[in-house]
Amino acid sequence: MDKFVDERDGQKVARKLREAILRLELRPGLVLDEADLAEQMDVSRTPVREAIIQLISDGLVQRHGRKAIVATMDFDEVPKLYDALLVSSRLIHRLAAEHRSDSDLIAIEQTMHDFEQSTDVSNGVARSEANLQFHLAISRASGNRYFSAFYDSVLLGTIRLARACFAYESTVEYLNPSTREDLATHLAETERQHRALVDAIRAQDVEMADQLAVDHYVLTRKRVEKVLFRTDPVIEKFDLSGTPR
Repeated sequence: MDKFVDERDGQKVARKLREAILRLELRPGLVLDEADLAEQMDVSRTPVREAIIQLISDGLVQRHGRKAIVATMDFDEVPKLYDALLVSSRLIHRLAAEHRSDSDLIAIEQTMHDFEQSTDVSNGVARSEANLQFHLAISRASGNRYFSAFYDSVLLGTIRLARACFAYESTVEYLNPSTREDLATHLAETERQHRALVDAIRAQDVEMADQLAVDHYVLTRKRVEKVLFRTDPVIEKFDLSGTPR
């Protein structure tokens, strides 16, 4: 993690730590030592402590006795996580279509283009971050910070799970032509769905935005499910609803 100067408030420290967690630079279960983090970031322990509190609220850090650790990922909770994603995504996209401003639309379109510029298959982290920013822009356009907080928390959880899965996939996908082709197909469909979502939000078509949110959820879930089942022979026996195959 790079040192940074003059970023001395808890929100900025939280942003740096969140990025490190989502990039898997800080692994699940790792103890977060306030003194060590403060030294690495050239800040006092106070903003680090504030950041940890924020990340606990986001679900990315959890208390383990008196220690703070990077939140572990419990496979038993995955079905609940994706249930929450479906409900919150539909709600956010409906609200974004209804309430978006012109400035919101500009921000959404910019992040959509940023994602399309990041689809070089050799850089999965940048691609995932661009995708996250696209969906967070839609979340901000909803105009309801309470629903956005719910959706953003769930979104971070699913992004984190996906990155854990695709960290494994990246070790094999570029050696396997069929896997590369599968990824390219997935990215093309993702771009198509993003553009359809933006069109619906621009047109303020609430019902279409809702349906497209469901379609995008299905695409995301199937992608993670496919990789998840390929990586672990124990969980290959189950789908994301917890149902035996």
